Amino acid sequence: MLGSVGPLWTIDQAAHYWGVSAARARSIVSSRRIDRVAGYSRSAILSVTLRRGARTDLMPAARALTLAEIARSIAHTESEPTRWRMFLEFRRGAAEVGRSALSLIEAEPGLTGEPRYDALLAAAAEDITAHYGTPSPLWTVTWERFLTSAWWVSDLPSARLYALAGTPAAFRRRGIYVDRYDLADDGRVSVFEPLFGRDDTLDAFTDLAARLERAGVIGQVHVIGDVTMLVAYETVRAGTRDIGAMFSTDVPVVNAVRDIAHARRWPNTWLNDHAASYASRNPGEGPRVFDHPHLQVMSTPADHLLAMKILAGQSTSDREDCVRLIDCLHVTTRRQAWDIVARFFPDTPIPLRSTRLVQDLIGPGGQPRRRRS
Repeated sequence: MLGSVGPLWTIDQAAHYWGVSAARARSIVSSRRIDRVAGYSRSAILSVTLRRGARTDLMPAARALTLAEIARSIAHTESEPTRWRMFLEFRRGAAEVGRSALSLIEAEPGLTGEPRYDALLAAAAEDITAHYGTPSPLWTVTWERFLTSAWWVSDLPSARLYALAGTPAAFRRRGIYVDRYDLADDGRVSVFEPLFGRDDTLDAFTDLAARLERAGVIGQVHVIGDVTMLVAYETVRAGTRDIGAMFSTDVPVVNAVRDIAHARRWPNTWLNDHAASYASRNPGEGPRVFDHPHLQVMSTPADHLLAMKILAGQSTSDREDCVRLIDCLHVTTRRQAWDIVARFFPDTPIPLRSTRLVQDLIGPGGQPRRRRS
């Protein structure tokens, strides 16, 4: 492919334009000092952002799941919440690799067996190309990538209201209605590897405890956010990309975390405090999820976690978690829910999204509203 500023052409396209053979076109390119790149796909070249003073050779894109990989995972998953989380994982990875996301959507994903998700993946690809001003892959416009009837991703009345106003064009034209706010990540800094399941998380804590024991140190960790649902409340989910927690940053603890990352080829941020800014200053103490003489891991209590999720107002990704926590806490009225929020976040303004979410989840009769099957 060639072209320093203008469109990218292949040698065959250049030969056709000049009316010469491919060999002659290569000679012309060399004699005119036209930049030429070989061995890379068009999307990989377009994903490069040149900066003054930076190296100009192509570097591998940051690791993120491709759309084809997500499609295969969705095809082998029956849980609707887990499917949606897999899709959000792709969105998160694509957002963090920048223009390299163009290479994640180049290969056509296989059909999942669920028409809604076949259309959803095409919408995600078109949304990415629209953001970077490039044409969508041809596979996104085939007939099976469009729905014949509307899909409201959330059946909550408040979510439908926001979806009517905020669904991106690529999703709307395929019959998918979901607010852009619910398509974004939750604002936390995340990592791509590894994907922690419940067993993986406990295994990592076992490794950390052994290293702290050898160092003669006793550590305490307070896990926050999605990992808490995974290890303390045993929800069915694909996993979590990192372990958000509050923990001591003493040198032995930090060294042990770094050594585990090096040994397992994980990012140094596999255990991080990024979610701590969303937690209350007085988080309370929930169930103990890991107990070792040199490492105690406490979870966020259910009421604190519910308060955090209500304030986040994510009507799609957090909906099942909220319902489970409401059941766990035996919350039967909206007033009880707001009392919980006020207890942990007394001076925090309540977003309108949060108000509507609570109204939808806890009806006048006090029964949590569950997702329709």
